Amino acid sequence: MGATDTAATVDAGVEPSLVDTIKNIEEGDLLVVNGTSRTWDVTDVANRTIEGPNDARESKRVCRLSCGESVLGLELVAYPDHYTASLHAPAVEDWTEESQSFDVHDVTILSQDIPWVVVTGGADKYHFPDPQAAAFGEARPACGGGNQSATYRIVRSNTVRPTYAGCKDCLRREKPVALDHVTCPSCSRSICHGILRGSAVGAVDGLSITCPHCDFDGVINVDVASGFAGVDDPTT
Repeated sequence: MGATDTAATVDAGVEPSLVDTIKNIEEGDLLVVNGTSRTWDVTDVANRTIEGPNDARESKRVCRLSCGESVLGLELVAYPDHYTASLHAPAVEDWTEESQSFDVHDVTILSQDIPWVVVTGGADKYHFPDPQAAAFGEARPACGGGNQSATYRIVRSNTVRPTYAGCKDCLRREKPVALDHVTCPSCSRSICHGILRGSAVGAVDGLSITCPHCDFDGVINVDVASGFAGVDDPTT
């Protein structure tokens, strides 16, 4: 169901974008729910059709989330004219939260699809590359963490995923989006293309450039792609 179709059947309490996001969650995804500090692993996803004659629900989609010892169920329920989204706590570290339910107003699926990642020998985790270090041919984790004495190398993401797990600090802080080709408005020469990363790159709408061909020096409009850049994105 597309965003337009969803909008016609969602009540004012649940945004269409939230419904579509939950429908797109897959096992193995990493989530941030309601903007909290925890990063949740999606360990299972189940879809159920509900056909009870006295049950107003039509279907439900439940995602099993885990973080440390805590386990939650993220549930999207479809009714004839609206959806509801909630978190259920069947097993958590704090026993006082047992069986409680919480409203869901925001879910972010953290992008793990970046073309190049940083790894070190003997570890089972990958990091996003530090862009400044990479510009000088060095391999360092973008999060600044990891083993400071280790020797890192940059490799293609698809050579280590899904065997390696992504560093959650990198995934939360760095949100890669594709940057369309930037051309000089004066001579139409190509200046750059690639990927922008950072917590607010989606808000970028301008780029300051100095053209090496015609000496244009100024700010131009840029188009940041709406989706995350994938490992096979041609802009990489």
